[in-house]
Amino acid sequence: MKAVNEILDKVPKSVKDKFLIKKRERAIELVKEKIAKSGKNIKDFDDDEMEGMIADEELKLKGDQLETILYSVLAFEGLTYLAEL
Repeated sequence: MKAVNEILDKVPKSVKDKFLIKKRERAIELVKEKIAKSGKNIKDFDDDEMEGMIADEELKLKGDQLETILYSVLAFEGLTYLAEL
């Protein structure tokens, strides 16, 4: 994880900000979809509850992104058989 943070420190701030904004927007979309599927309305939740749900989705997205990066690196290195384990 330390190596990932070192790489991210080298990325220009404008690129990092755009990435974080897109990730937040995606998390908000996912929360809205979950709320709609549950049959509730966004107004049924207060700001703190919404913020908590959005933060949870952002963490899930981060995990998914790290997994995707790992699979990409494995595929690049020709170790796809490890990805299937």
